[in-house]
Amino acid sequence: MKIKKLSIHGFKSFVDKVTLNFPAGTSGIIGPNGCGKSNIVDSIRWVLGEQNARHLRGKHMEDIIFTGSDGRKPLGMAEVVLTFSNEHGLAPASFANFSEIEISRRLYRSGESEYYINKVQSRLRDIVDLFTDTGIGTRAYSIIEQGQVGWLISAKPEERRTVFEEAAGINKFKHKKETALRRLESTRDNLTRVSDIISEVKRQLNSLNRQAKKAERYKVLRDELKSLELLLSSLEYTRMKQELSTLAKRIEAVKDEEISLSTMATAKEELSEELKVEYLGVEGEYKAVRERIFELERRIQDEERKSALANMRIDELKRTEERLLAEIDELTKTREAASAGLEGLVSSLSALGSEIEASSALLSENSAALDAISRDLRGKEEAQSGLKADSLKISTRFSDIRHSIQNCLREEDDSRGCEARARTELENISAALASKEEPIQALQERITGAQEQKEALDAELGFVRERLASLDAERGAKNDELLVARKEYARASAMLATLEEMERNFESIKGGAKAIMQRSEKAGVYGLIADCMETNPGYEKAVEAVLADKLQYVLVESSKEGIEAIEYLKAKGAGRGSFVPVNDARPVASPVLADSGAFQGSRPLSSEIKIKEGYEPIVSCLLGDVFLADNIEAAFTAWKDSGGFRTFVTPDGETIDAQGVITGGSALSDSGILQRRGEIKKVRSEASRLEGSIASMEGGLKTVEETIQSTKAHLDSLREKLHRAEIEKVNLSSELKRGEDDLERLRRNRETFTAECAQAAARLAGIADKKAALSVEREGLEKALAEKEEAIALLSNEISALAGRKDELSNIVTEVRVKLASSRERLEALKREIAEKERSVEETGRKIETRGADIEKGRAEIAEKESGLAELKDALNGLLSGIDGIRKEETQKAETLESINSQIKAAEHELKELKGRYSELQELKGDLTIETKEMELAISNLNDRLTEKYSTSVEEYAPAEGEAAPQIEALEEQRTDLREKITSLGDVSLSALEEYNELETRHQFLLDQQADLTKSVESLHTAIQRINRTTREKFRSTFDEINAKFQETFPRFFNGGRAELRLTEEGDILEAGVEIAAQPPGKRLQNITLLSGGEKALTATALIFAIFLIKPSPFCILDEVDAPLDDANIDRFNLFVKDMSKISQFLLITHNKKTMEMADTLYGITMQEPGVSKVLSLRL
Repeated sequence: MKIKKLSIHGFKSFVDKVTLNFPAGTSGIIGPNGCGKSNIVDSIRWVLGEQNARHLRGKHMEDIIFTGSDGRKPLGMAEVVLTFSNEHGLAPASFANFSEIEISRRLYRSGESEYYINKVQSRLRDIVDLFTDTGIGTRAYSIIEQGQVGWLISAKPEERRTVFEEAAGINKFKHKKETALRRLESTRDNLTRVSDIISEVKRQLNSLNRQAKKAERYKVLRDELKSLELLLSSLEYTRMKQELSTLAKRIEAVKDEEISLSTMATAKEELSEELKVEYLGVEGEYKAVRERIFELERRIQDEERKSALANMRIDELKRTEERLLAEIDELTKTREAASAGLEGLVSSLSALGSEIEASSALLSENSAALDAISRDLRGKEEAQSGLKADSLKISTRFSDIRHSIQNCLREEDDSRGCEARARTELENISAALASKEEPIQALQERITGAQEQKEALDAELGFVRERLASLDAERGAKNDELLVARKEYARASAMLATLEEMERNFESIKGGAKAIMQRSEKAGVYGLIADCMETNPGYEKAVEAVLADKLQYVLVESSKEGIEAIEYLKAKGAGRGSFVPVNDARPVASPVLADSGAFQGSRPLSSEIKIKEGYEPIVSCLLGDVFLADNIEAAFTAWKDSGGFRTFVTPDGETIDAQGVITGGSALSDSGILQRRGEIKKVRSEASRLEGSIASMEGGLKTVEETIQSTKAHLDSLREKLHRAEIEKVNLSSELKRGEDDLERLRRNRETFTAECAQAAARLAGIADKKAALSVEREGLEKALAEKEEAIALLSNEISALAGRKDELSNIVTEVRVKLASSRERLEALKREIAEKERSVEETGRKIETRGADIEKGRAEIAEKESGLAELKDALNGLLSGIDGIRKEETQKAETLESINSQIKAAEHELKELKGRYSELQELKGDLTIETKEMELAISNLNDRLTEKYSTSVEEYAPAEGEAAPQIEALEEQRTDLREKITSLGDVSLSALEEYNELETRHQFLLDQQADLTKSVESLHTAIQRINRTTREKFRSTFDEINAKFQETFPRFFNGGRAELRLTEEGDILEAGVEIAAQPPGKRLQNITLLSGGEKALTATALIFAIFLIKPSPFCILDEVDAPLDDANIDRFNLFVKDMSKISQFLLITHNKKTMEMADTLYGITMQEPGVSKVLSLRL
């Protein structure tokens, strides 16, 4: 059954009728977005019977009818015709002989819908049955949309199962099972009803046998039950009163415990506040200790800096000492050289003269330069010392500022933390307030509504009670009327039976006529003269008076039958009889009157008689000359007027015959044939009327009973509603009180945290100002310190250069002086050579001594510095020792703070537990209050119930104080026994026992019906089991086959990997869902929902083709299924479609060029005119 042709007219955007012919193979439908491609799929889905407008992308089914455009008017009808080819006769048996099958559907804007199969109007059910288990349908796998691919992946396992059921072909079995289940349910309902009716009929049968003695017994038992129920109610009243007292005591105990807990909570709150105050004091001490620690750390840093400077000076002095020692060594060598070169100086006396002059000049120059450098060097060293002292002061202040800023940052963090916590609490409180204010308002409104509802229920309860009393009175009146009517009906029925029995036995028929009529063989006998006429009511006496014994004449077919009847009477000795041959009868000859009205208002007697057809001649013979007058006087007048040739009769049976004989008076019996038949007719009419009245009365009584029952049910419902309304009001009031308490607590907390936020903000502002000032000062100090350090470094370089130059000049001056002294000595005389040499040696010695003094001076300064370092070390050790003690004190303070904080937490924890217990007590008190209200309401309801039922109060029957209460269990058993006895009596009524036989016959008929229904239930059970067995087998077989094919198609789409299908519940395959597990190449086996979008699409496509390989549908419509696939997967997809097109017809809606190239036929959908789709075709 492949699609041959599709015609669309007025469906969505296809306003003009279009026809698409689909050959075998693959057809593609292409076009831009929004042109109406998917409307083709929707039209096919619609004509196949889709009933959900949302599945057709609409809201209402009328949305599919073309709604009009700028240039087109709306249409009033949509029609789709789908033609299938059936060349191979694969359609269902009823359509197997058709080469084509055409289904069509029309929808009018009025909402009317029509379905046709081969142009014959059909039902939707017929179309659905036509495609059941073929893979074709609105939910079958023959129509696959892009969204349906996603649905196949994301659907629940139980929803995914439907695709496999369609492939397994078990839908028809499911439909059969549903039908069987409906029939089973219906049969069970019928069986239940029949069983109920049987029980009722059986109860009536039993009731009819013992109805005579029930009434008195019922009255006695009813009175006993009333007394017993009053006693039990009084005991129940006493018990509830005691429970009410117990609840009151419990409430008082809860209130006492609330007061105790409140006192304990107040004490805990005071303790917590005291601990918090103590915590704040210790916290202040802790901060003071922390400040002392910071001060000591600063002093330690100062001492460490001083020690560093002293060490630097010592190093400098030691370097100077090394330099002076080197100079001493050099001078010593010079002195030794001078002593050794004395002889050479004497010989070179003349040369030394000029050398002395030159050396003197050089000595003066170098000495002046040396003095200037020494002065400059001393000035720079003094400036460097000053800069270092300034730098030390700046560093000290910079350290102080850094510590102050750190303190500010810590204080700022603490303040921000406090502010953040406070703001968080404020937000929580605001949110809590906002969340509670609206519910509280709602609670107030609900309480008002509950009060109004209670008042309305109270009013309605009073009205219903009055209504129930009125209905009870009406029921009593109707029962009395019904009893009277039943008595009258029974009397009429008995009279009717008697009269009919007399009629059947031919009572009042005399002699031979009776014998003939009672004879079993009545061939040729038609009945009596009385049988061929029917007299109008009131004229029976008149006819009987005229005809008299003639009414008992026997009507026979002919004179032959009359003679035979006479012979029979003779033979049997059964008396005499008169016989009227019907075929030989003729009208009586009598004078014809011109105007019967001349008889003074009389009229023919036959005018008050209805004559059976065919018997007119006989009646004419008998009554042709008989006239009817109103009374005897009128009759006599009319007789005289007639000339004495007519018989006249009155309704009372008074007659004047043609001879003028007047007959009248009172008869000994009124039971003539016609009168009895009139009486039968009258009594039958009366009985029928009474039967109708009884039925009407019974219906009215039943209606009243039903109204009473519904009113009682309504009364009970109102009482229950009133009870619930009162309970709800109490609950709402308790809940409102708790909500208002919470609201007040939240408002107090909001004020507290608002103050905390303000304090934290003020602290933060002060800290910010202080931090800003310190930051400015720190920047200035940083800049000054850098400048100082730069100047110190510059001076250090200059001092180093000057010291080197000074050393060089000092060496030059020394050498020149030595040479000059040596020359002068040689110049004075050789005599003074030794003296000069000694003087030179002395000069050198003095220099050495000077250098030695400088060394000693430096060493003394080193000793002084080292002594100062020792003092600094001692001071530093003292500071370190002091800070250790203070740190211990800090630790102690911290431990104290931790201890106090633990105590605060413990106190708050205990306070929280106390509050929790207090809340529990409040809830318990609320519950007890509710129980009290419920108990009071129960007492009130008990009193109301007794007042309503017995018109008495329960207090009147309450046992006296001190009186021993009877055993309730025994009384309950006694009441149960009485109720059972009363129930066992059944309905105490005055119904007649003659109904018993009819009920017995009906009972047997119902038993036969019950047996038939039981057999039907068993048969349906067997059929359902057979259907379930077949369904399981077919589903399991198809599932296994699809699973095997899926394991083949999946690797072909993914170039590897594996996949499988699983049932969620192996125990019951009829309810099991289907899960998909997939393992693309390089990944682990996982649930399909964990795959990527493309992998999901490929997996779903592989599953669809696996189903097609097992149960190919005649055609398959794929609506943009290839959209999520890339080029490589498109090639594999197209290859599969190409292979599958050999066995199934494919309609592809696509935007992919490769898919278009693969199609055998292309249909292009365009929208040249806005809102109107057009079709273009191309055969490839």
